Amino acid sequence: MTQAEHTQEPKEPMAPATLDECQALLADARREADELRDKYIRAVAEAENARKWAERDARARATEHQRRLLRQLLDVVDNLERALTAQADLAELRQGVELTLRQFTRVLAQAGVERLTVEPGQPFDPMYHEAVEVRPGDVPEETVIEVVQAGYRHEGAVLRPARVVVIRRPS
Repeated sequence: MTQAEHTQEPKEPMAPATLDECQALLADARREADELRDKYIRAVAEAENARKWAERDARARATEHQRRLLRQLLDVVDNLERALTAQADLAELRQGVELTLRQFTRVLAQAGVERLTVEPGQPFDPMYHEAVEVRPGDVPEETVIEVVQAGYRHEGAVLRPARVVVIRRPS
């Protein structure tokens, strides 16, 4: 091939010679456009239906998960009601409440809830602790000295921070 042959532009298709050929080409183009539009509309509808189905499925799974948890909590309520109606001495009542607390703790653990580990002497961390009282003291950093109420997390996210008393160097 010569240099001139390389630089030639591709030849354009021949223009229709008659009006009938033009109309036939136009009809073919319209038919193809209609087919493509129909395919597009169907694809959009299928995608929307799939999205709605996925949302319904996710809601149904979440609802069933919630109902399963609630049924377990109702077992705890039943045990507490039995404890209140039982004719028992203080030691038996305490034992029943301790068993119910263990049952409730198991239900929470099965639901992915875990108690935050907080010990007196560890540094105060506002991500996991809420100071309900601050006392002056000679410490290098804010330090937990008492846990007033336990904190909990669910799947890594804090549900409730531990409520603590903190000792801090006076300003």
